[in-house]
Amino acid sequence: MYIAMQCADSNGMLNTEICTFQGIRYDTRYKSAVISTEHLNHDYVIPMEAKDYEAAAKQIMDAMKSHAEMINIEQGIVCRGRKGESRHVDPQKLVIVPM
Repeated sequence: MYIAMQCADSNGMLNTEICTFQGIRYDTRYKSAVISTEHLNHDYVIPMEAKDYEAAAKQIMDAMKSHAEMINIEQGIVCRGRKGESRHVDPQKLVIVPM
């Protein structure tokens, strides 16, 4: 499955990225979701509350149940940075749409 998302780089520039979606996890220490893709040198991080992560995970699971080829994050900004790099942005609430 693929994922399309609006990503902010370290300069705050937004662009759409499409990657192979490999998974998502929640980091309780930093209150952020981390999306795993084929890119080995950088992370896709989304600051969010635990309850909002669970809502996003459910949307992803629903997309997987429907055998979607791609999911699109239609609302919410993903921070793209080097491995281990952190960002201080407002917590996001995602709207994920299967395609």
